[in-house]
Amino acid sequence: MFELPEQGGYSSLKAGAEFRSLAKVPAANGGTADLTRFPARRGFEDLVLLVSEAKAPFAWTAVTFPKERFVWFALKDPRVLRQTVFWLSNGGRHYPPWSGRHVGVMGLEEVTSYFHLGLAESARPNPLSRKEIPTCIRLTPDQPLVVRYIMGVAQVPAGFDRVVSIEPKAQNRGITLRSASGKKTEAALNLDFLTRGC
Repeated sequence: MFELPEQGGYSSLKAGAEFRSLAKVPAANGGTADLTRFPARRGFEDLVLLVSEAKAPFAWTAVTFPKERFVWFALKDPRVLRQTVFWLSNGGRHYPPWSGRHVGVMGLEEVTSYFHLGLAESARPNPLSRKEIPTCIRLTPDQPLVVRYIMGVAQVPAGFDRVVSIEPKAQNRGITLRSASGKKTEAALNLDFLTRGC
């Protein structure tokens, strides 16, 4: 459980639930919650872990700001950064220093970990590692860990809503972002940087 009511913290999502769509995440009340739009669920603090497909050429995270007409995106190598911690803070912590005032805040952290629980919980056997999903990286003195990550923003046309796909352009010289509404935008970048560093 992410928050404890007896300590003044409230979560709307079902603890330990698995899901395949951000639009239908099991809720604590027996229904489902749509995590594709925010702010939502005022009075709750929620945290989910999204697991990337390790065989994909790259994994992505994106947030659209339709009124401001831009999209923020991040690209990563899913063999290095396996998960995304998705934190939705909307007034669910009624204890200091938050006192119910931390609202409309979203956090997106690219990790290889067991949720937000730290090194010890991530390094020891846990429900994800038992499913052969790595939650830590073994470091060795003779092999440096290289973490390559691309962040960017792009203008979006009117009507561009949540991102449903990010696809490479020819020769990995950019990406095309497509929205659920069918609109698209593009960004120039070097996608080969994620895996080859060039």
